[in-house]
Amino acid sequence: MKILLFVFTLSALFFSTFLSAEFKTTKDLSYGPNERNVLDVYWNTKFKNAPIVFTIHGGGFRFGDKAYCNEDMIKLYMSKGCIVVSPNYRLLKIGTGVSIKDCVLDSAMAVAYIQKHAEKYGGNPKKIVSTGASAGGFISAWIAYNDKWEWPTYAKHKPKKLNIVGWFGNSPGLPPNIINLVNSGDPPGFVMFGGKKEHPKTPASMGHAMQAILSKNKVWSKMVYIDSMGHVPAKRILFNPKTRNEETYTAFNEFLDLVCYNKGKPKGGNVIKVKKE
Repeated sequence: MKILLFVFTLSALFFSTFLSAEFKTTKDLSYGPNERNVLDVYWNTKFKNAPIVFTIHGGGFRFGDKAYCNEDMIKLYMSKGCIVVSPNYRLLKIGTGVSIKDCVLDSAMAVAYIQKHAEKYGGNPKKIVSTGASAGGFISAWIAYNDKWEWPTYAKHKPKKLNIVGWFGNSPGLPPNIINLVNSGDPPGFVMFGGKKEHPKTPASMGHAMQAILSKNKVWSKMVYIDSMGHVPAKRILFNPKTRNEETYTAFNEFLDLVCYNKGKPKGGNVIKVKKE
């Protein structure tokens, strides 16, 4: 009877702790001087030392918003025990003088900000996954594979290193200057492209080239190719539970286990070819 009472008390304590955990959204945190230098954090009060996933929006560097990070994306990452961060960055507008490098630096400053304040949200400052779509994929790759940062004078935080442990690109722009950043010991990469309907500036050949350089440097990689789909297919093929491809979903979960928790030894260096969905 005492044993049963102990078990009941322990169970009640566990469920009480679980139920007291709270999902929170902290909006428009300022990480820099510009009005676009704001980010949103999606976190849970029960998380402790949780990996942090950055989701960087696309839009050709001229459009886009942190609202790109939708409910499906948040649910997938938080189901893996991750905090989710979505930043805005300055955009290329006529007369502003903003460059693509400025877009990258803004996003890097956002990573540096969270790296400094991770513990406030239950995050692990040494476990950050850099992700993005289209132009955001370009930015996220630069953040993941660049190891030398020249911080502007106005940057709030200027770390020597951004603690990136993994990279995911959804139809990312990958010109040679980005691909050639990859070195031995760099973060594993997971990349996804559409086929015939893919944007002409982000052909799947970029993904193959990126995977080749990762493999050359003995860095784990996985590519997903969906011949029947177009630009940025991840929201349909991965994040949406109603339309996702199970092989892709399983592979991406294995990738997150690998980079976030050093768990498992998934097969790398291959291409998943998704049949028409």
